[in-house]
Amino acid sequence: MKKKIIAALMAGMMIAGCGTSGTSETGSAGGSSGSRRSGDTVNVTEDVELINVSYSENDLKEEWIGSLSGSSMNLFSGVLEQEGEGQNICISPTSMMMAFGMLENGAGGETLSQIENVMNGGISVEQMNPIMYAMAEHFESAEDVKWNVANSIWFRNDGKFEVIPEFAAAAKSWYDADILMAQFDEGTVKDVNSWVKKETRGMIEEIIHGFSEQNRMFLVNAVAFEGEWMHEYEDSDIYEDYQFTNYNGTTSDVTMLRSTEASYIELGNGIGFIRPYKGGEYSFVGILPDEGVSVNDYISELAESGEDFSEAVRNPRYYEGDIIVSIPEFKNEYDIIMNDVLEKMGMTDAFSSADADFNGVMRPTDDELYQIWISKVIHKTFIEVDREGTRAAAVTAITLDTCNAIEIGNPPIYITLDRPFVYAIVDNETGLPVFLGCVNQL
Repeated sequence: MKKKIIAALMAGMMIAGCGTSGTSETGSAGGSSGSRRSGDTVNVTEDVELINVSYSENDLKEEWIGSLSGSSMNLFSGVLEQEGEGQNICISPTSMMMAFGMLENGAGGETLSQIENVMNGGISVEQMNPIMYAMAEHFESAEDVKWNVANSIWFRNDGKFEVIPEFAAAAKSWYDADILMAQFDEGTVKDVNSWVKKETRGMIEEIIHGFSEQNRMFLVNAVAFEGEWMHEYEDSDIYEDYQFTNYNGTTSDVTMLRSTEASYIELGNGIGFIRPYKGGEYSFVGILPDEGVSVNDYISELAESGEDFSEAVRNPRYYEGDIIVSIPEFKNEYDIIMNDVLEKMGMTDAFSSADADFNGVMRPTDDELYQIWISKVIHKTFIEVDREGTRAAAVTAITLDTCNAIEIGNPPIYITLDRPFVYAIVDNETGLPVFLGCVNQL
């Protein structure tokens, strides 16, 4: 049977400076003559002084798993609340946690505390690092499925800023991140996208189209999983033209995959099943809310109640009779700006130019004061489930802006085209639109 890539989870963080970038050949983080060079990109990973790390099963102990499970459900609930009824939504909490896990090593004060509470479920960065390390080790130790976990940090090579050594050491030691100095030109765009395509096994071909003069750093986390169903679907298990009832009462024709499973789960006002992939280490979980309970209400109530999703999956219920499971083949793409969701969950300082504390990420090479904060968190996903298996991908991009502290005055004005809008391509000399249009839906 053809193998399927189940997940390619990516997280990208872009750090932007407010000044005009330079084009110097050497950056303050340095690059040795033995460093690997690809075009104008120099791998300076060997210059990073590592710290001692170790993997232990205790790093995945149940109380911490419960915290991460709760955080995952809260993130999902927040997204559903923002999007409203009727949307097909898919997020990757793991992608977000790995992205913020690296960033936390350069955060401080209340900024760090808020990220730990929202993203880690209250787990400190000192504990989160080994948890993420243990999770990656756990993925890659699987025998019947194939995982790939990779991290890289791309830093503008203009000599104006330098990466904080402790931040680089944590990223390399705990996340095995490559540290790359680059010109942030068209060659760097190709290098980043080639890295992404390789590490996600072609699931995601590109994540950037270019760099602005302000972009300072780009951090990427990629995870890919390849596997097959433990129990294959026979032709007799596949039902074409099966009717699926949509949220508004309309119906759609789908292909339904039917199987008999050994256990089920009860969680809140819903019942679900676990369908394993080969090796029995990883599974697809489906949950059907009770009749009359919407998905949004179900997740909201589950998040508020604090019921542990991970515990329900680890301790399913067994039944002496048959448990007949039907999964529709489906495909969905989704994207969301996570700023409002995260701020409502309590991560406020990170988005404030006055209050954010990311001074442990990088510092200027002169004596100028500066401030750095998150301006945007973008999350994009893709998922396809069919008779052979599952393909899914996720991208998380965290944009950080930085400016000379003396320039911080009135709060910035944000114009976000996240609802219907008009657009134009104009002749600057005359102001006349060469192209004019509008977008009502995407």
